[in-house]
Amino acid sequence: MKSNKIYIFLAMLVATLTTTACFDDQGVDTFYNGNQVEFNAANLPNGLTQSFVRLNPTQTDMLNVQINRVSTSGTGAITVNIEADPTSTAVEGVHYRLDSKSITIGSGEFVSTLPITVLTGNIDPSETPDLLLNITSATGAEVSSNYGSLKVAIRVICPSDLAGTYSVFWEELQLGDGSGGADQTATDFVIASDNTMSFAVAGTGLYNMDDMSFGMYPGLYGDSKPTGSIRDNCDVLTGAASNADRFGDPFTISGVVNDDGTITIIWSNTWGDGGTVVLTKV
Repeated sequence: MKSNKIYIFLAMLVATLTTTACFDDQGVDTFYNGNQVEFNAANLPNGLTQSFVRLNPTQTDMLNVQINRVSTSGTGAITVNIEADPTSTAVEGVHYRLDSKSITIGSGEFVSTLPITVLTGNIDPSETPDLLLNITSATGAEVSSNYGSLKVAIRVICPSDLAGTYSVFWEELQLGDGSGGADQTATDFVIASDNTMSFAVAGTGLYNMDDMSFGMYPGLYGDSKPTGSIRDNCDVLTGAASNADRFGDPFTISGVVNDDGTITIIWSNTWGDGGTVVLTKV
């Protein structure tokens, strides 16, 4: 624990009362007997996000959007018709190509996919094109009223290769006072007992950090290393909004990859800890 934090844990005894209830036997089992089609990812709060690494200006990639048959019976083929919503910020022929606007879910099958060609080479990483898809009709089935539309966020990033172990040099270091301010500070500092940290690949341009305090917690507080994640978008680094230590203190992390391959990161938490570190791959 941090030496100057006070944590009070309240032990609570929760009594669980298990009860049973009898219900009248209706004598009839109720089954869904409809036949609907839906986008598989339409139940996600932000739709479907797909990231692609841009390697050259003529690059294309394939994105497959899953469409489901919701039915207790797979009898009969279903033809599903899809259109791009006019409110889409993704432009056909610029950001994507939709070579077919209908798919077939075969008899006895419950899943099919709509292929979308992503024109990756045309998309600048600063762009955020969103493709809104609507199932307009289906032959042999109804369109789901809740899951018949889907937002597909098409994102393009630069190549990223940050995985590895880094030495940590503190240009500025601040130990917090518990209320967001400084208790102690130092400059041009190395925490001798904990002077390395690592990035591990967690996804396209996404990395897990084994110590997002960069040695401060284990080396100066004697505490466990707080883990977190960070995203690289064309050498601009952004920590995940969910990053927090085991006490629940949120971490704000940002940084850049420098021309010489070193990484400069500025970070802080609500306790007041933080600083500027320079990471060099070892």
